Amino acid sequence: MSAATPPALPKPLSGRELDLLEKANSSPSTGASSGQTSERRSLRIAIVTENFLPKIDGVTRTLAMLLEHLQAEGHEALVLGPASTLTSYAGAEVVSTKGIPLLGVYRGLGLNFLRPRFIRKLREFKPDIIQFTDPIWLCAQTIPMVQYYFPDTPLVSSYHTNLAMYATLFGFSWLTPVMWSLQRNLHGRCNLSFCPSPSTARMLEQQGFQNLRIWPRGVDVEMFRPEARDYALRQSWGVEPQDLDADRPSPRVHASDSRISCDELPPLNLPPPYSAQPASTFSATSPSKLVVLYVGRISWEKNLRLLIEAFRGLQEPDLATNRPACQLVFVGDGPARAEAESLCKKYGLDALFLGFKKGEQLAAAYASADIFAFPSFTETFGQVVSEAQASGLPVVGLKAEGVSDLVDHGRTGLLLDLNDLRPVATSGSQPPAYSATPSAIPSDPHALLDLSSPTFPTAVSLYRSLIASLATNPDLRRTMAAAAYDVASKRSWFGAMEQLVDGYRDLTAARDARLAQHEKDELALSRTSTIEFDVVCDDRAEKVDGETAQSTGASTPQRRRRLLRLDGVFKRSGRRFQDGSVSLAPLKWLAPKPAVVATNGGIVLTASKGDDGASSKLMVHLFEGAVFFCLLYVAVSWMAQLEALAFIRV
Repeated sequence: MSAATPPALPKPLSGRELDLLEKANSSPSTGASSGQTSERRSLRIAIVTENFLPKIDGVTRTLAMLLEHLQAEGHEALVLGPASTLTSYAGAEVVSTKGIPLLGVYRGLGLNFLRPRFIRKLREFKPDIIQFTDPIWLCAQTIPMVQYYFPDTPLVSSYHTNLAMYATLFGFSWLTPVMWSLQRNLHGRCNLSFCPSPSTARMLEQQGFQNLRIWPRGVDVEMFRPEARDYALRQSWGVEPQDLDADRPSPRVHASDSRISCDELPPLNLPPPYSAQPASTFSATSPSKLVVLYVGRISWEKNLRLLIEAFRGLQEPDLATNRPACQLVFVGDGPARAEAESLCKKYGLDALFLGFKKGEQLAAAYASADIFAFPSFTETFGQVVSEAQASGLPVVGLKAEGVSDLVDHGRTGLLLDLNDLRPVATSGSQPPAYSATPSAIPSDPHALLDLSSPTFPTAVSLYRSLIASLATNPDLRRTMAAAAYDVASKRSWFGAMEQLVDGYRDLTAARDARLAQHEKDELALSRTSTIEFDVVCDDRAEKVDGETAQSTGASTPQRRRRLLRLDGVFKRSGRRFQDGSVSLAPLKWLAPKPAVVATNGGIVLTASKGDDGASSKLMVHLFEGAVFFCLLYVAVSWMAQLEALAFIRV
C-alpha cells in the first residue's frame, strides 16, 4: 500500500484573485432575496469627459481603469468626449467631437463643443446613469441638454482637477472665484459628486459643494513591486559600479529591453510581505549613489523648481554625516522638460531625464530608486505616490491636498508642512519634527512656494533637509519603505471601482422607487373621472370665473381648470402632460418659473424644469467660463515669452 501523497502547498493568490475573492465576499449569496439579486443587475453607464485617451494623464488612466472594470463586471458603457483616435475602448463605444486646441498650454487639451450626435447616441443607449468627468466646458454644454431630454436619469460627477488652483498658477488669480462658482454650479446639478480623497472632499465642502462621496484609487501590486528592482538599469543610470557582479539576482529584464505591453504579460503571484532587496551599502565613500526619483508630468505647476533647488548640494557625498552621493532621476514628459534640463545643467546636477515610461519599464524605474520625491501641491489624489509606495519607496512630499491622505508623516514618508516654514533641527536618526498640533492644508500654497515669495528659500532648505535625513539613515528608509508597501498593497482597484458602482446603484434604486411611486399616483388619478389643474403661468393676474387672482411678490396667479379623463392613465410624456388625445402646451423651459402641476387631492404630478432662474445662472457661468478660456488662449504666447525671459535672467 503506497504512502499517502502529502497535500500540495496552496499557491499564493494573485492580485486579481484577491479582487475576485473580495467580489465574492461582497456579492449576495445564492439564497439571496429577489431584491438583492435585482440590486446587482448590470448597468448602462454613459460617461461625458473633457479629456480622454490617447492622451495619458491621471484622469485618462482612471477612466481607462473604470471602463475595464465595467466591462469585466458585465456593465455597458458609452464614452462621449473630445477628439480621439479611438472608436472603442474596453467594449465601450467612443464618440468624439471637435474643439479648439489650447496651443502652448496643454498638449492634447482644447475647448470642445457639444454635438447633436451626443444626444442621439444617448437616446439610443438609454443609460441608467450619466457621469460627467471633471465638468467644465463640454460638460457645461451637455448637462442642461441631458437634464432636458433625460429628466429621470440620475447624474453623477467626478472631481479630478483643481482648476481654480491652475487659474492662479497661470496668472489668472482674479478668475479663481469664477472657476469655483462655475464648478460648484455644474457639480451641484448632479445627484452625487465623487472626489478621490478626504482632503479634497473637505476642501470642496468649504467651497459649498454638496452630495460628496469618496471615490478612491487602487494600485496594481502585480506590476509595481519591490522585486522589480533592476541593477542593470541602475548601472545604466551610473549609480552602480560597472564591475558589479553580473550574476546578482535581478527578477526582471533590463527595463530598456522590455517591449511587452502590460496587457500581454501573464498573471504574476502577489509578492510576499515586503523585505528589503539586496542593495549596495550606501555611505559617503561608497561608489554607489542613492537615487531620488520623480515620476509625473514635467511642468512647472508640479512645483519642480522646489525639487531642483533643494537637490543642490545633494549630488556630492557628505563625509560629516556619512551621506552618500545622490542622483536625481525624472521619469515623464511635459512642456517644461527642456527648461528643467537646462536649469539642472546650470546647477551642475547632472540629472537624468528618461522621458515617458509605462508598464514594466515604469515598474523597474520605481523599484530601482531609493527615495520618491513628489513636491506637487495641485494633486487631488497622487496616483504616482501609491505606485511608488507599492514599489517599496519612502515618499518626500508636501502636506497638501491628496498627498497628505496617502503619506503618513514619520511613518511612510516625510511631508513638508507649509504652515510651519521655519528652520527645524534634524539628525541622522530622526526625521524633522513639526508642531504636535495638526495644521490645516494651506488654501493657497502657491503664494508660499512662488519663486518670488520670501518663504521660498526656507521651503527649499526644509525640503532638502527631508531628503537628506532619509539619505543619511538607511534604517529609517527601510522602515518607511516597509510601512509604505504595507499600506499601498491594501489599495484594491476592484474595491475602489465598486465604491463608484455602489453610488450608481444607490441612485438607480432611488430613481426606481420614485418612478414606482409615480406609477401608483398615476393609477390613483386614472380611477377618477375628472382632474383639476393648477396652471402656474406668469406674473400677470388672470380672471377666473369672474374673480381676479391677486398676485403677490411670493406667489403666482393660478387658474383652476377641470379636464375630463378620456381614456387610459394620465401621465407625463416628454415636455407634455398627456391623457389620450388631451394634452397641454409644451413648457417654456427658459421661463423664470416654468412649472405645470396637476393635482387631485394630495396627489401631485409636476413638470417643473429646474429651480428658479437656474438656466439663467448657468448661462452666466458659461459666459464666465468662456471669458476665462478665451483669455487663457489669447495669453498663451505672451506667458511663454515671459517664462522664457525669466529663465534667461536666472
